Amino acid sequence: QQTYEPRTLITSRMSSFSKSSSTSSSCPIDLKSLKNYDECPVRTIGTCDEWRLGEPPNYDAINAKYLLQKSMKHSSDSLEKAVENIVKSWEAEIQHKLIPEQIDSIDQELFSMSTNNQTPWSIHDIVRKGTYCCLLEGTDHPVLNMDFEESNKYFQESFKTGFAWEVEKVFSGPPKVCFSWRHWAHLGTDTLEEEQNGQGKLIELKGFTRANVNKEGKMMDIEVYFDQEKFLNEISA
Repeated sequence: QQTYEPRTLITSRMSSFSKSSSTSSSCPIDLKSLKNYDECPVRTIGTCDEWRLGEPPNYDAINAKYLLQKSMKHSSDSLEKAVENIVKSWEAEIQHKLIPEQIDSIDQELFSMSTNNQTPWSIHDIVRKGTYCCLLEGTDHPVLNMDFEESNKYFQESFKTGFAWEVEKVFSGPPKVCFSWRHWAHLGTDTLEEEQNGQGKLIELKGFTRANVNKEGKMMDIEVYFDQEKFLNEISA
């Protein structure tokens, strides 16, 4: 029988996290100058033989949006912060590693991801098609006919300062981690400064996720639930 110590299990996978993933950055803001810099997300994505963009990613720009606009304040030793960092690390891996077998945050044999109780997508499906296609399955959005690069470009052109994400509340720790979250972006802006001055249209998406993890803290399956139609109506209005 497997035993789990919630904080120990999850935080043990954070030992090699860093707040920035490469030496170059397009972020116009000095993150360390922000008063809440100590709340900056930390990610680990390990090594990879083939990066999608040719090199490890840099998250300074989206970290700046997160720090400036997030609604929650979780302590560094909270289960919420631990889960948030684990999910951000997983997202970084699936976005940037082209070799699924080198994604360290998942159980390679058992991993799947589904949205609103629809198709369980394998890690190979997600690396090929992207998370937007999985998250919008069941709708008639054109992103479903796009590949990974096309779908990411579609939303990057709309959300020019990024699509930030935070955990709101963790309801249960491992092995069955259940939590609510907030995902947000802005339409009609080019800079964070514009958004800080009240410009642009805030697109806010909230949902719930259940993730089973194994005894090493690696994700075995993820079920995501949110109102797809509300999100699509907001970005098309």
